[in-house]
Amino acid sequence: MNYRIDTHIHTTASDGTLYPNELLNEIKELGIKIFSITDHDTIGNVDKMKKLVDNEELTFIPGVEISVTYKGKEIHLLTYGNSISEENIKLMNILNKNSLIRNKFEDDFMYFVAQKFNFSFNEYVSYIRNPKNGGWKAENFLKDRGIISSLPDIFKLIDESGIKILFRNPKEIIEELKEIGLIVVLAHPPAYFKGELLNEDFLDYFRKLGIDGIECYSPYYKDISDANYYKDYCKKYNMLIMSGSDYHGDFVNTRQLGVPERYISEKSLEKLLKLVSN
Repeated sequence: MNYRIDTHIHTTASDGTLYPNELLNEIKELGIKIFSITDHDTIGNVDKMKKLVDNEELTFIPGVEISVTYKGKEIHLLTYGNSISEENIKLMNILNKNSLIRNKFEDDFMYFVAQKFNFSFNEYVSYIRNPKNGGWKAENFLKDRGIISSLPDIFKLIDESGIKILFRNPKEIIEELKEIGLIVVLAHPPAYFKGELLNEDFLDYFRKLGIDGIECYSPYYKDISDANYYKDYCKKYNMLIMSGSDYHGDFVNTRQLGVPERYISEKSLEKLLKLVSN
């Protein structure tokens, strides 16, 4: 028997537009049987989803997408495990550190934007966003003010500001995650260098640090041969071949839940569940 799977989904806890109950309804409608919530550096909706699926014939794998910086580039690590919970103090310390880094960057960036467009920085500080909008506080504020109209607009402003966001290094983060017993997967490889293939030195670096797999199925892939490149690498080193839609609800309307459509066998599911339960 094969099961439809999507292990890269965002909710209102970070930059998605769906609350857990809304996401669960869409998952059931599409016949997805195995799924994860992987919000950016937060697990705010994971425990809620655990409760919602209690009486469902679904497999929910708790997850989170953690940011690291490698050679000046922001890289995302999909992290999974049944121990992902707000009661996991060691994990919460990792996420809280990333949140502080992200918040400091947002404040510095918005101070720059306030000066450029002649508004009070305190207007931004006191702004309360609607989670159903998706995105994040700075993006929502600038869109509401009419300063930007799309995601590329805010990234242009970030480039203009010259302000960089620097997360902790992969070695430090991966070591901490593995100590907790979580599995770590390199997210959407085509996202980092305008679709260019990551060379083997790059992949070897992360593999030797202890990552368990690569997201080989993703809407970021433009060519099936690129996906096969990463699948072959995973097969060579007996790593997990993972898949995800990177679904954000209406915030990113080019991505659909469960796309690319992938099914895994009962044997592959057993292997995955054994890893996330360690």
